[in-house]
Amino acid sequence: MNIGARLEAIGKLVLKDCVLADIGTDHAYLPVNLLLENKIESAIAGDIAQGPCRAAENTVALYNLRKKVQVRLGSGLKVLKAGEADCISIAGMGGSTIVEILAADLDIAKAAKRLVLQPQTGAPGLRKWLIQQGWQIVEEELIWDNNRLYEIIVAERSEAAVALPTQAELEIGPVLLAKKHSLLLDQFAKILDAYYKQLGFMEKSENAVKTDKYAQLKQLVNDLEALKDVCKFK
Repeated sequence: MNIGARLEAIGKLVLKDCVLADIGTDHAYLPVNLLLENKIESAIAGDIAQGPCRAAENTVALYNLRKKVQVRLGSGLKVLKAGEADCISIAGMGGSTIVEILAADLDIAKAAKRLVLQPQTGAPGLRKWLIQQGWQIVEEELIWDNNRLYEIIVAERSEAAVALPTQAELEIGPVLLAKKHSLLLDQFAKILDAYYKQLGFMEKSENAVKTDKYAQLKQLVNDLEALKDVCKFK
């Protein structure tokens, strides 16, 4: 089953032999593929819309996995009971949406051993929220798929207090920085290019360059450039 590089990378970070809850499952490709690989015990595939749920049911039926996958219609983690899933995956949504899903049913999220999250945007805010809520970011991954660089964040509950990284570190990914990921240069380029474009637009307005937002963004870009130099990426 060919599910693409992004979902393959997410699947590698799912706990082995777990009960997986794949939230926003769409066609249920991730849980079905992991079952075919004998990596997980069973899965709950949840989606908020009937269309994706029907598509998921078709995929499950195609691979004769009805006994292993429960497709559930519902919003976010409301398809689960606390402790029902060892691992929760949420992929293909904005970071703020992922935060909203986790925050809406925090007890259910906290009951899982691991969260595997792939935000399309807003990864820094997601990282910050996770740490503030008592999770530790234990792994991060970068993967190119269809000419787009994707970030994957893996979090587990931590009893010990976890120091909040700097904003620049949150932008890039503290674990990616620590292990000097092979695609770290691409990550810096993607983020800095976006911020330089934003600064360029603001600099066309005399009023915009006088705002606190401009000063903060300028400082963040300087901090990112300094961090890049420390990592010895040129």
